[in-house]
Amino acid sequence: MADVPDVLSKITPRIDATKLSNRVIAEIERLILSGELRAGEKLPTEAELCQAFGVSRSVVRDAVRTLSARGLVRVQHGQGTIVDPPGESTVAEALILYLLRSDLTIGDVVEARAAIEIGICPIAAQYASEDDIQRLAADIAAFTEALENSDWQRVQDEHLAFHLDLLRATNLPALEFMLRPLQHVVTLSSIPPNRNRREFWEVSAHQKILDAIQARDVERTRQALKDHYTIMDTPAYTEMQTILLHDAPTVQDVLHRARKGNAF
Repeated sequence: MADVPDVLSKITPRIDATKLSNRVIAEIERLILSGELRAGEKLPTEAELCQAFGVSRSVVRDAVRTLSARGLVRVQHGQGTIVDPPGESTVAEALILYLLRSDLTIGDVVEARAAIEIGICPIAAQYASEDDIQRLAADIAAFTEALENSDWQRVQDEHLAFHLDLLRATNLPALEFMLRPLQHVVTLSSIPPNRNRREFWEVSAHQKILDAIQARDVERTRQALKDHYTIMDTPAYTEMQTILLHDAPTVQDVLHRARKGNAF
């Protein structure tokens, strides 16, 4: 646990016209982002924070609520306020809710998803490790097995696992870190019009992507990804693409996953 007196000594509240709770938020956020308050450590008590900042309990409580909403801390009954480890769930949920308030359609999300994968993922042909390739192969094997068993929830999970591992295979850690919350949004557009029909899941298209990566051929990988997305231009997908994002049948499932911080 953090040494509370030591942490309090590092607090340097600014004297300006900023809203009082925002001053508290900014300073505690600075301590967390700088590593002076680490994941799992407790914040000073409410009374200690009031004294350190020269503010009321309501100001401290307002600040803690905001920090909690940002995913930086969590309030545990009987234990106090704990610094949360870095996670994607808060960012993912905020992004999903932001998109759901728009007039975007499933087709809009698919188009953006295709642009990201076709533009970025071909470099996996250059940078994927043997472990990356084995992981993608395992994803396809599990994907195929799930289809053979008509285990449709697992089919969905393994399909998404392949696309997440495809991003990871670029071996650009910062890119994966930034785009990982976006993968929750991908769920909204990754389920075909009829998820209980095997032909819609295109296992062969995913195998062609892996084959191109194994061949270390960037352009072949790019073409395989383009070919994979051509199914979205078929009549079966026409109606689905016009559905507004907030009407997508998978919305509640995606929000549930995001809130639990589940990766695909």
